[in-house]
Amino acid sequence: MVTPRIPPRRADAETADTAQQLLAAAATLMSERNTIDVPVADVAARAKLNAALVNYYFRTKTGLHIALVKRDATQAVAEMQRLLAMDLSAAEKMRRHLSGMIRTFFRFPYLYRLLRALLRDADSTVAREITEVFNRPVVETQRAILAEGVAAGEFRPVDPMFFHLCAVGACDHLFAEQSTLRWTFGVEAVDEDLSRRYADGAVDLLMNGLAAPDAPSRRAPAPPPE
Repeated sequence: MVTPRIPPRRADAETADTAQQLLAAAATLMSERNTIDVPVADVAARAKLNAALVNYYFRTKTGLHIALVKRDATQAVAEMQRLLAMDLSAAEKMRRHLSGMIRTFFRFPYLYRLLRALLRDADSTVAREITEVFNRPVVETQRAILAEGVAAGEFRPVDPMFFHLCAVGACDHLFAEQSTLRWTFGVEAVDEDLSRRYADGAVDLLMNGLAAPDAPSRRAPAPPPE
């Protein structure tokens, strides 16, 4: 058996570029095939790189998955931080946050399954790492907006943990239940229009559940007909 030649260490910029090519290839294949079970050899082939480079940069297939979650989470967390700093009502912040979560799952349709796979063993180092990278920032964002809304009289008090579980379940369910969509509703693929319409409906349901009894309606106006 011939051992693949491990390339010499490269300059930092070239190393980062090569790693990003591999991550982009993995993301593309997972999206195209609607599965996270993509062979390392296929990832390397799509990136037009030596398969040994996957092990060189990420050590294992799980390492590749962790790096991909971190890549996507970095963008999502940055958007949440910008949202918290905006001069908006708590209701508008929450509406944008929930819509943003659905857009994130639409943009990265493999992300939910990667998170589930990496968080399967709650006591593992990987699960703790992913929690710090993605789950905790989401929870902290929601907790902060909920507190703002209660203080402003916009939201009724709710348990942040219960809200988080309901919100994430609603936001990712469209992308997690492909078989239900296909065999029950005749939906072959989630396109941008379906994702947008689902976001409108899911966010309204969640926001109506949050609204304080005497708070004014925060329902967004319907978009004009195209």
